[in-house]
Parts: sequence; C-alpha cells; structure tokens
Amino acid sequence: MRRVLPLFALAVLLYSFAPALAQADKNTHSGRIVSVEANKFTMTATSGGKEHTHTLAPGASVSCDGKPCKLTDLKKDLFVRVTTKEGDPTMAVRVEAFTTKPPIKGQPDRLPPPPGR
Repeated sequence: MRRVLPLFALAVLLYSFAPALAQADKNTHSGRIVSVEANKFTMTATSGGKEHTHTLAPGASVSCDGKPCKLTDLKKDLFVRVTTKEGDPTMAVRVEAFTTKPPIKGQPDRLPPPPGR
C-alpha cells in the first residue's frame, strides 16, 4: 500500500498537467528560417515544408542556441521552433533558433535538408 499511494499521487499530478502540455504542443511547430524582415519572418514548416510568415508579438522572446537574441540575428536555414499565440497562428510569442537540429524528440529526423544541399 505504501508504494501504491505515491504512484497514484504522481499519476494524478501528471493527469492534471496534461491539458497544459498538450496546449503548448498545439501552438508550437518547427522548421527552418527562410527570411527575416523587421518584426516578421518567413519559415518552412517541418511537416509539409510549406512556407508561411509570422509576426513577432510585442514582448515575444527570441533565443539563439538558448541565449537571448534579436529577430534580425536569425539567418536563412537556421532551425527554428515557434510558439504562436492561442487563436492566432500568425503571431509568434516565442521563437527559438538553433544552429543544429533542435532537441525535440521525434522531430529532428523529419526536418528537411536546406535547399541546395
């Protein structure tokens, strides 16, 4: 009985946080930078490879390999993980750029190679 109770408590905690974790995944996607201009950037999505543009939200965070940076620091073909505003998939609230494949389980193998390589 002593072993079961802590496991049950852990299961309840995980179950209670599952909707928040699922929500973060719903608004997050990965790909590669195509271009950056002022407060907008264009990227290709990991799934499908379609180009699309995001506008950086006021107060949004931008990081390059885990360190704070500016949107203008992002260069073509960098790997990027973008979190968008709930209800507005064009508004980026968080942008994480990586010089190597991002550490997301299951996604690095699906990133397309950069064009021309």
